[in-house]
Amino acid sequence: MGVASTLFLLIGPLTMIASATPDFAKKEKKSCNHCHLKPEGGGERGFRGLYYKGHRFSFKGFVEKAEAKKAGVKPGAVGAASKPTRPYAPRAK
Repeated sequence: MGVASTLFLLIGPLTMIASATPDFAKKEKKSCNHCHLKPEGGGERGFRGLYYKGHRFSFKGFVEKAEAKKAGVKPGAVGAASKPTRPYAPRAK
């Protein structure tokens, strides 16, 4: 296997992950910090981002007030304020 092939195998998946965030924001018509702690998106997720990932990248069944309460944050919180203060790992049923 050549150097180029090896680099692609190592770096290729990372570029796909990095480009997914803007696509999700566009799909859901939300800003990046609606789901992520950083305004530009990427990296650590807030309670909405954890819900979204845990439900196969869907907000189906998401109830803001109920999920915020489970995560220990205020409804409507975005960015760093949306970081769960309680154990929060939502999973699709």
